[in-house]
Amino acid sequence: MTCHNCRIECKKSGKRPDGLQRYRCAQCGKTFSDHKDFGIFGHKQVDEAMSLVALRMLCEGNSIRSTERITGLGKKAIMRLLIEAGEKCEALLAERIRDIPVTDVQADEIWCFVGKKQANRRGDEEKFPYLGDAWTFVAIERHTKLVLAFELGKRTVTSATRFMAKLADATAADQRFQLTTDGLKAYNYAVGTQLDERVDYAQLVKIYTQETPEAARRYSPPRMAEAIPTPVYGDPDGERICTSHVERQNLTMRMCIRH
Repeated sequence: MTCHNCRIECKKSGKRPDGLQRYRCAQCGKTFSDHKDFGIFGHKQVDEAMSLVALRMLCEGNSIRSTERITGLGKKAIMRLLIEAGEKCEALLAERIRDIPVTDVQADEIWCFVGKKQANRRGDEEKFPYLGDAWTFVAIERHTKLVLAFELGKRTVTSATRFMAKLADATAADQRFQLTTDGLKAYNYAVGTQLDERVDYAQLVKIYTQETPEAARRYSPPRMAEAIPTPVYGDPDGERICTSHVERQNLTMRMCIRH
């Protein structure tokens, strides 16, 4: 250990209560200690092993309150861990999932809400754009079920464009593939500007039965009456126009979010 002021070697001078070696400079008398590794999360007060247990519990569908009771970690600490882990996972996905050769991609959105549902916002809450309904756009490769890209936002052209830009980075630019989405109109502009000639694009427009007011309050979707395959760009294969795989995967994710 070298003194930061005198630039001379320090001598060992006992240990700190946490076991780290302490050093003292013979010239200026200042003390220093070895650098402490705070683990992958970088928190001083949170145990790394218990942090991993908390994240595993959250991924298995436990609530934040039950995770708090079992692990002994505070609610705010668990929420910070969840955000930090999510940011690291998003960065890892963007770094590793690049230039993937694909032939068939399906995309869909998972509905959720932040704070409250969109229809329940009142007064000044209308000024907060992030409060209310939220949608997670997800694109998967049909055969391997690999998640290629995702985007959290509203069902708008802006969110759809960011989503398609991520999908363009994740897939190989020199290989044409077929893309199928639902009938969201925002996809038309997003796919045309971000993927252009790289895809054979089609939408599967689904028509649902009219629901009663009581049934409309449920989380589950209404009964589907008809599915209409609609080619949009290029020459998509009619037999491969399908969104069942991504919808089934998103249903599993939504059940985990709800619990």
